[in-house]
Amino acid sequence: MEFIVDSFRADWESLLSFAPRLVYAVVVFGAILLAGRYLGRLTLRLLRGSGRVGADEQLLRSLVVLLSAGAGALLALGVLGLQGIATSLMATGGVVAIVLGFAFREIGENFLAGFFLTFSRPFERGDLIKTGDLTGTVRTIELRHVHIRTADACDVFVPSAQIFREPLYNYTRDGLRRPSFTIGVAYHDEPETVIARLAAAAATVSDVLADPAPSVAIKAYSASVIDYEVFFWVDLNASPKTLLQSENAVKLACWRALKDAGMTFSTDVTTGLEIKSVAPLSVRVEAT
Repeated sequence: MEFIVDSFRADWESLLSFAPRLVYAVVVFGAILLAGRYLGRLTLRLLRGSGRVGADEQLLRSLVVLLSAGAGALLALGVLGLQGIATSLMATGGVVAIVLGFAFREIGENFLAGFFLTFSRPFERGDLIKTGDLTGTVRTIELRHVHIRTADACDVFVPSAQIFREPLYNYTRDGLRRPSFTIGVAYHDEPETVIARLAAAAATVSDVLADPAPSVAIKAYSASVIDYEVFFWVDLNASPKTLLQSENAVKLACWRALKDAGMTFSTDVTTGLEIKSVAPLSVRVEAT
């Protein structure tokens, strides 16, 4: 009985001597965990302010808290004098991270790419962008993908890594666009007159900018017409019309200008054929 009491007393004294270190380790772990939660909330607040966090919000916050908890646990083990266990956990975690990295390489790549896109801000919701062969309007921006809606109402979810890796074209960052279209006019119409009328017609449209002014270039000499390309600038941020509406307005203005001038253009050239016949032969018979 005396042996049991002595053993209990020795264990109790050992616990009392170890208690300050244990309390210190718990305090360290709790402080780091609280700091991780605060850092997660701060990160989300910043991302919400930029409008860049959607369905991945909880995932990002959980990741920050998990990393903080892991760091706090390793420091707590070091405080307790269990450096060997901490080193083993770090080595095991490194091996697990490598295995998971190979197994879920694409997921991790998209996550990191989305994280960098969040802070680089190359586009916003509502921007018209082009990545690869895909062109559309940005609907939502997530950490793992970007939701793009094309002109034919198709919803495409592009991986963030693809957007981060390939060249990105943003057509609406400053609102300026330079559309163009081609129209064929007959060879017998003076090119200088055609160019002047097309440029003047484009300039009459209210949405077309005066600076830079509309311009017209001879694109090609085809079999039956001269192809003219009309260039003009619009500011989508200041215009109440869409880009398609502005293009149609300019095309209609150019059509009216050529029609009022009596010029032959478009498909009328190939069908407007004039056939001339030989004058009838008159024969007169005189009596001898």
